[in-house]
Amino acid sequence: MDNADVVLSAIHALEERHMEDLHALHHPDIEFHWQPGLPYEGDHCGRDVTAMAETFGATWTPLQPDAQTRWMDPKIVAVQGTHVVASYMWRGIDRHGNKFATETLAHYQVQNGKLRDARMFYYDLTGLIAFLDRPRA
Repeated sequence: MDNADVVLSAIHALEERHMEDLHALHHPDIEFHWQPGLPYEGDHCGRDVTAMAETFGATWTPLQPDAQTRWMDPKIVAVQGTHVVASYMWRGIDRHGNKFATETLAHYQVQNGKLRDARMFYYDLTGLIAFLDRPRA
């Protein structure tokens, strides 16, 4: 599997909520880097990845209740050595039917067939934060 395939496999595992497959694609030293203002913001590595993944899952599982909402329509934008850049749509819908979608650009580094580093950049970060901050009751 080439580096682009590793990234696409990880994205598809996330879309399908095949968490074991996703975690199998994580390098033991994986690092995630998220933009400020998100519930899981900041840099996460080592044991911190588990807590970040729990927060990420608790945030998005109820907001992505079906395959249509989870569908990311990923496209590989560039590959240079171990670096892979992908674009995709990030979607959510709350219990009141309010929808949100933003294009996302993600930069991954692949090492030995595993994701080693992931950095996601939402085009509409302000809108995403506002969507996540809405009351859920």
